[in-house]
Amino acid sequence: MTIAKNLFIRCSEETYKLAHALAKFESRSLNKQIIHMIHNESKQKNINIPEDKKIDSSGLKGLVETKKLGSVD
Repeated sequence: MTIAKNLFIRCSEETYKLAHALAKFESRSLNKQIIHMIHNESKQKNINIPEDKKIDSSGLKGLVETKKLGSVD
């Protein structure tokens, strides 16, 4: 099962406002914009995670589906 990880970034107010402006320009949430920038930078620098270290994201999706099936209204 995939467990979501949190990433906290301490920055100046100027950096915070710039990040929000970039996200708005790209029509993304701030969270998605930061994730997008990390993935783009890793592609540009040809940085990859070895296959044995990759996390299968289908586990989290399956957990959500299980919760939907098991929920009582």
